[in-house]
Formats: sequence, structure tokens, C-alpha cells
Amino acid sequence: MIRYRIIKKIKYKILIRLSLHLRILRNLVYYILKIKFMAKNILIITDLDGTLLNFKNFEYKSILPFINTLTSKGVEIVLCSSKCYQEIIQINNGLNLISPFIVENGSAIYFPKKTFLKRPANSTEKDNYWEIVLGTPRDEISKKIRSNTFKKYLKYVLFLKNMTKLQQAYYTGLKSDALDVTLERNFSEPLIWMGTNKELINFKKELNEESMDLNTGARLLHLTGLNTKGDALKELLQFLNILNYFNNSDEIVTIACGDSENDISMMEISDYAVVVRLPDKKNITLKRTVNVFNSKNVAPIGWRESLEEIDIIREIIK
Repeated sequence: MIRYRIIKKIKYKILIRLSLHLRILRNLVYYILKIKFMAKNILIITDLDGTLLNFKNFEYKSILPFINTLTSKGVEIVLCSSKCYQEIIQINNGLNLISPFIVENGSAIYFPKKTFLKRPANSTEKDNYWEIVLGTPRDEISKKIRSNTFKKYLKYVLFLKNMTKLQQAYYTGLKSDALDVTLERNFSEPLIWMGTNKELINFKKELNEESMDLNTGARLLHLTGLNTKGDALKELLQFLNILNYFNNSDEIVTIACGDSENDISMMEISDYAVVVRLPDKKNITLKRTVNVFNSKNVAPIGWRESLEEIDIIREIIK
């Protein structure tokens, strides 16, 4: 009887110790996983109008807590839009971001000097940023488009800069004070096309022959050089790796978010792609099928809900 009690007591102590060790092991695994996901070099590169910003009223404040959570966990959010330099600076500040950003459909990348103390190669200074130009200067584009080659197409083109204020507000959705800012462009000419699809295809073909292109955004077409958002993403990643931006040797995991044709080039080459639904429009179609997430809601809620479906994001926001 005494022997039985001794054995029972020993078994109980062993179980207690085993339980304690299992608890320690469980906590260790949890913290290892937590560190792993904290250490991931996650870069979200996102379009703005209709993707992160509401298409109709440009609202984003409803997802600010989510954005703040992401950035507090070390996630980098890079804005990549057809918008111009001053427009994106305003939005970047509103989102409390200190990341690089990309303007005018991949025409230039801007690195904040306070974040990037070391100057990126081939960059120039512009205000508080290092500027890397990938696109064609606006003056050069304007000169080319006035050549005899394109005269037959210009009757179908209405440039944003030539519209009345009322037309500009209608086609951009912007108020008068924001209209002046959006016209301050360095690498592109927004426009609407009033010809047929066949004529548009021919126009694009001849533009390409002269090192220009038309990028289709959520609202307007944008006449640019041959630069794309995908090209800009590749350049950005190259510079971040050279500068060892994340201070480790892990690969950068990219998540590209967009809603229109001009976003496809970056969404096809990213590790994950988020397609945000535009109101009253069919979702863009990607060639890829793996790691593609389509939102049910429009922006900005659609942006958040799709990101929350991605495993690496879901883990770090627990």
C-alpha cells in the first residue's frame, strides 16, 4: 500500500514536470513563430484610387488602425500610383508613412532622406527625397505627341490639362483645390479617349514605336514613356537589397494591390496579388492563379479584408 502511494506520487510529479516542459515548449514555439513573422521582410506595394482609397470619395481613415498595426509590426507600405509627386506626399503624410513611393505609373521612385541616410546610386536630390527617374520627361512627351505621326489620333483625345474645371472635376472626382495639384505632373499626361477601340489599339501601337505608352487607370488613360509599375517595383527591390534596408539577409516578400490594367505589371511579379473590386466594374484578370486574393468589398475595406486573408499578414496581426 505504501509502495503504491510512493509510485503514485512519483507519477504525479513526473506528469507535473512533463506538463511544465510541454508548456515551456509550446511558448517557445509560439515566440519562435512570432519572431519569424516579425522578421519577415514584407513589402506591400499598393495603388491608391479604388484600391486603398475609396473610388468615390477617396476615404481611407476607416482602415488607419489596420495600417498602423501593419507598420508597427515592420511591414513596409509603398504607394505606387498614377498620381503625381505632390499628391502622393500628401497621402503619405496622412497615412503616417515614411516609406519610398512611386509616382505617375512607375515614372519615378522617391526615397525619404530621413529614412535613407545613404544616397541611392543614380539618384538626385528633390526636396526631402532622393529621386530616381525611370520615365520620360513630360516636355519630351508633349513634343513627341505633337508630331505629324499622331495628328490623326489627337482629334479623339481630350487632355486633362485642356479641360474646363467642371470637366476636370467630373473625370477625376477631385475638388477644385486638389485639381491644381494633380496637374503638376513631370512624366505623364492624363486624358480621355473618344475614339473607337480599334483606333485606340492603332494609337497605342504607334506610341510604342516612339517609346511612349497609354496606361489605363481606374478613371483616366495616362500618356507616359514605356515605364510601368512593374519596372518600378523591380528597381525598388534592387535598391532595397543593395542598401540592406531590412538589415538582414532574408528575401523580401512582396504583396501588390491594385484594381486596374496599369496595376497588372506589378501584380504579376509580386509574391502575392490583391485585386480590389471597383464599383460597377468587372475585376481585372491576371495570368497568374496562385496567391491571388480578390476582395468582396470596394476600397478601402476591400483592401484590408483581402490582406487579412494572406497567411503572413494574418500571423503578424494576431
